[in-house]
Amino acid sequence: MKKIAVVLCGMEYSNQQELVQGMIQYQSEHGGSIHVFHCSGDHLQTGGYKRGAFKIFDLLNPKDYDGIILARETLHEKEMQKRVVKRLQESGVPVISLGAKTEGMGCIEFDDYDAMSRMVRHVIREHGVRKIAYIDGPKEYSDAAKRAQAYKDVLEEEGVPFDSHWFFKGDYSVEAGTYVVSELDRMHRIPEAIICANDCMAAGAIMELQDRGYRVPEDVLVTGFDNVSIAKDNSPRITTVDCDRETMGYRACEYLMTKTAKEIQKLCVQIPTTQICSESCGCEREGQDDGREIKHRLIRQSAKTKDYQKRMNEVFNSFMKSKKVKDFIQPVKEFVPGLETECFYIAFRDTDAFARRMVRSYGDKDLLQDAAWDEVETERYRLPIAYEKGVFSSYGELEPGMLLPKECTADENVVSFIMPIHYQEHFFGYCMIGHCDMATEADLIKQWMLELGNAVESVLKKQILQNITEKLDRMSAFDSLTGLYNRVGFQIQADKYKMYAKSSGRSLYISFIDIDGLKKVNDTYGHHEGDWLIKTIGECLKKASHEEEVCMRFGGDEFIVLGLENVADGRHLEFEQEFQNNIQKVNETQEREYQVSASIGSYTIEDVKNTNLQIVIERADMEMYLRKKKKRG
Repeated sequence: MKKIAVVLCGMEYSNQQELVQGMIQYQSEHGGSIHVFHCSGDHLQTGGYKRGAFKIFDLLNPKDYDGIILARETLHEKEMQKRVVKRLQESGVPVISLGAKTEGMGCIEFDDYDAMSRMVRHVIREHGVRKIAYIDGPKEYSDAAKRAQAYKDVLEEEGVPFDSHWFFKGDYSVEAGTYVVSELDRMHRIPEAIICANDCMAAGAIMELQDRGYRVPEDVLVTGFDNVSIAKDNSPRITTVDCDRETMGYRACEYLMTKTAKEIQKLCVQIPTTQICSESCGCEREGQDDGREIKHRLIRQSAKTKDYQKRMNEVFNSFMKSKKVKDFIQPVKEFVPGLETECFYIAFRDTDAFARRMVRSYGDKDLLQDAAWDEVETERYRLPIAYEKGVFSSYGELEPGMLLPKECTADENVVSFIMPIHYQEHFFGYCMIGHCDMATEADLIKQWMLELGNAVESVLKKQILQNITEKLDRMSAFDSLTGLYNRVGFQIQADKYKMYAKSSGRSLYISFIDIDGLKKVNDTYGHHEGDWLIKTIGECLKKASHEEEVCMRFGGDEFIVLGLENVADGRHLEFEQEFQNNIQKVNETQEREYQVSASIGSYTIEDVKNTNLQIVIERADMEMYLRKKKKRG
């Protein structure tokens, strides 16, 4: 059974939906597995959003597939597009590029130049107009470039002067059409016709013309391109070019399933286009309905999505109450069975580790930019939700490069959609859904993935904020070099120990420790060696201390230990001996040009209630000093 991967972006657009519908149709007739890797990022999104969304394509391992379909120009982030193309070219796997010729790949495309040429000729010859404005598509699109060139060439061919003031850059959005008309009206240069490089811009132009009192087509003719749903639903219906993208998607699957790698590499197929002359240019077609079918279709569509929307909102509300990413599992399990899909999977990266990395990099602007998570394809993912044929299961870490564990087989012989879970540039994992109504309902699946990414980000922010708060608390209470309490932390602990000693009737003792010869070590071997000595003494203190003892770095070369003891047991003497034994072990195992040494003095507090702790520290310090003096001889 053959397996195909599809790489595309922008399933919220009719063009891509029609492509995928053709692929679904082929799979339903002939079988095989199709994995559609896609995201909703487009050329209008921010750079951070694109970087996060497009990381889904890093998960594609070409060697896992018998063939790949690449909708190259839907990948609007150029660097990512180059990376994907290069990986596919180097893989040796047969690839068919849709709509754009690419070295080493087969190609299926429409003749955009010829189709636009026919449209411009139709407007000039059939309707007799010569003042024709043009709204271009994004400059990075090869189809937009071909359509724009056809407009210019036909004007010259028909003897119509090209006027740069009537040539406008657009971005394929409805807003581009409205903006151009507003500019034309502002300049008092409303033309006889506006030819648009796609239907969305045509719909925007018509809407703005009507809002400004112009009639379409009586005052201004408008044409579009692509024959997407907005052209059919618009009033007036838009004159356009039908690009049969369902056939394109179907044929791409068919060729990959039936032709050899060499045949595919040489493949160059053009899918015929059809010019549809309709109301927006004044060519009313016979048999057009009165709009009731459009209304019925919209009602059916609304009814189909209403239940999904209600249940999705319930899941989203549960997400926002979650404290950990693992809290998402139960709400998702309650939601998934209603999708009526063969399979559903969610895989997460180690979000807890991400939170810890963010906390460690707190205050460092560069590190907060997700640099630690760049290697998406080598990350180990966890699969907490695996739904196959009505049964839920979960899996731990997957092997690097694996989308699913070998035990998961429900994605075989179906069409599955693989989408990124991300927030801006932060990529958290992926969701894989078998073919179902929600997976191909663009607005629903876009909202699902957007809310899922937002929820993960929200939970992580709470977790990171909590961790940073704890980190700041530790920073205010602990010495950064040794990890022992500093004076602030020690005072908090000392108050607790005094209360416990009072309530339990036990005594307290304080030991004062001073490193011998720290200044000489710093002067002779440098402060790096001095820091090592300070940390080593701190470790010796920690190893000697028990649960009922707290260690503090008092400052510089001085330390204090506070502990509970019974007057009769002499715990402070035991502690002193263990501490000196630990120092001796260091000298036996560490090859240093000097002997590690420290002096210690202790004082026991029997009357805890009426004793000033600072006075006791001074007495312990004096005891330590006397011992140090005695040690020096």
